[in-house]
Amino acid sequence: MELRQVTIGADVRALYEAHAADVYRYVARRLGDTLAADVTAETFRIAVQKADAFDPAIAHPRAWLYGIATNVIRVHWRTEQRRLRAMEREARNTPAASDPLLDVEGRVDATATLGAVLALVSELPPEDRDLLTLYAWEGCSYADIAAALDIPIGTVRSRLHRIRRTITPGGAA
Repeated sequence: MELRQVTIGADVRALYEAHAADVYRYVARRLGDTLAADVTAETFRIAVQKADAFDPAIAHPRAWLYGIATNVIRVHWRTEQRRLRAMEREARNTPAASDPLLDVEGRVDATATLGAVLALVSELPPEDRDLLTLYAWEGCSYADIAAALDIPIGTVRSRLHRIRRTITPGGAA
């Protein structure tokens, strides 16, 4: 089998060097470090296979890679849900620091809030967790999220609004 050089606005090596760390961090936040290297590698393997389908007029390469990674992550969504529940339990069970110079009350409140938010996030449908993660953890724009998830930008806006109502105490947007 003859290897061919695949280009996506630049060679694959440049694409990997420019975006592998971002993709890895995204995956690690979603699935943990244990799976991040494998899922990142799988993301780039798929990107090489589907390079001919990439259209830079539709999406930025990073958004395209996030879309591929999101699809690979969906295979592992049950693992992700268990991880979020474990983080919730840890946040609820972590005692506040005993340093009197620290704002203990604020730390206790923050720990309780984190646990509550993680519990709510773990209950979101996988497509909503994908959207929220791209927005909150990766800092993607609505347009990049729309491209990564292959949904209209209006859908990104409406889902994010609904997610905010779901996970915000009191249901405020």
